Amino acid sequence: MPRIDLDRPARVDGAAAPAQSLWLLLALWRRAQGPSPALEVATLDRHLPPARHPRMRISRAFADFERWGVAVGWGADRSVPVALLPLPERSRGPFWLAAGESRRMRVFIAGKPATASAVDRWLRWSDEVPLAAGVTDAKRSLAYWQAWGEACDASHARQWIVDGRHGALAALRRAEAQATTPSASAFVHLQQAMTWRRAGNADAARRVLDAIPSRALSNPAPGDAWLGPMAAIVRAWASYADRDLTGARRLLQRAYREPAWQPVFEHHPRVRAEHANLRALLERANALDEGGDLATRTAAARAALAHYREAFTVASEAELGEAAASAASNLGWSLWLFRRTGLGLDGEESPWPWLALGARQAEASAVPGGQWGTLFVLRMVRDGGPAQAPTSRAALRAWPVRAPSELASACAPVPSPWSGQSWLPRVRSEVAAIDAGRVQVDPLLRANLLLELAWYEAREGDARQAAAAAARLRHRLRELAPRDRPFFRQALKRLPPLASATAGAG
Repeated sequence: MPRIDLDRPARVDGAAAPAQSLWLLLALWRRAQGPSPALEVATLDRHLPPARHPRMRISRAFADFERWGVAVGWGADRSVPVALLPLPERSRGPFWLAAGESRRMRVFIAGKPATASAVDRWLRWSDEVPLAAGVTDAKRSLAYWQAWGEACDASHARQWIVDGRHGALAALRRAEAQATTPSASAFVHLQQAMTWRRAGNADAARRVLDAIPSRALSNPAPGDAWLGPMAAIVRAWASYADRDLTGARRLLQRAYREPAWQPVFEHHPRVRAEHANLRALLERANALDEGGDLATRTAAARAALAHYREAFTVASEAELGEAAASAASNLGWSLWLFRRTGLGLDGEESPWPWLALGARQAEASAVPGGQWGTLFVLRMVRDGGPAQAPTSRAALRAWPVRAPSELASACAPVPSPWSGQSWLPRVRSEVAAIDAGRVQVDPLLRANLLLELAWYEAREGDARQAAAAAARLRHRLRELAPRDRPFFRQALKRLPPLASATAGAG
């Protein structure tokens, strides 16, 4: 019979209790007393601080539940005994207390039995912004649009997930609380999923999409017909982020073949641009798959470039500046990758004008940083670096790197945006902005920028800083999809010995 004391610090059976595990347990206890005993994972995302590793948070909580002697189940079927539930599906939820567990738990505050309202205050359910009393107008309120505007500002500043009150996700949740129609709610949920996507959390994106009622996507008002196709694209992206390329293609094809959605895929600019961009990513993955035959890979490369050109054209014509900048940068990067991997693309143009155009578009759209485009340039000017680890820093310095001043002719007819500052200060500035929280990036981009920092520090900077950047990258590999990790492990092995070079760091 677990005893929970909600004093400071909160305790279970006299021992200090981890805050997030206890929050989940008490939320389940309160849900068990109402008509809906299950707790969705999206509710955790809404009330707990952002988790770098959501599955680990769930694993820790269940370890605590076992230690406290409380049986908690998961999944849609509450009739299955907890011992028989499939463990791989646990992190998906929803969660619920096993039969009889709620009656066993005793909750106290200051030594007295806690009331339900007191536990709700401890859980901070009241942090949810309530709907205005007596709202009957189906139009979206000023408070809704105010919250949406705050979300746009935060997203534009690359402040996606800060805390419960700040950042794009927090503002979108305030908008969600003010949504009085299914379409308004579906719109905000979709934007939340896209925010999680940009932050690199595919699981959270899926959970938010799962919370959208299917009727809001399958039978929307005419003006909201784009929501279903866009939600399908985001779901396919989540599979791509997990490197489930087959699953991503299947989801995308199924959505595109939906008769009611085909006009949207053909005519809605945002949907067209996102669809073309994801198709380009999938074709590029095929082109870079060394297990395929050359003809198939070359065809995939050409298809990827065509999709990027479509994404750029659609985004430019619709004045979607950030999407246009991304498509241009990715087009240039893909041209370079395909040539470097030996794919026959005779007649294709130089990658550099597209990289320059992407950087110019990002600047014109006031997109902070444009870090992906910067990353592409940092890696391209060094041609990826030596295939084998140099024996010393001196050997690495001998490796040719194109200076910013050398790119003017390569970028023509687009004016080169890279002049003046050399590459090491640029990558230092990018990483410093991320470390200071001025901009937020997904784990894959952060890992790539740390790799560039380690490489440029090793070549022309401080060997101790190079070693520190390499150590940070090794530590962060666990944040990446397993299929992404070998690339970075191999790249780290191609750095020169850094520990022995610290005496000569300059």
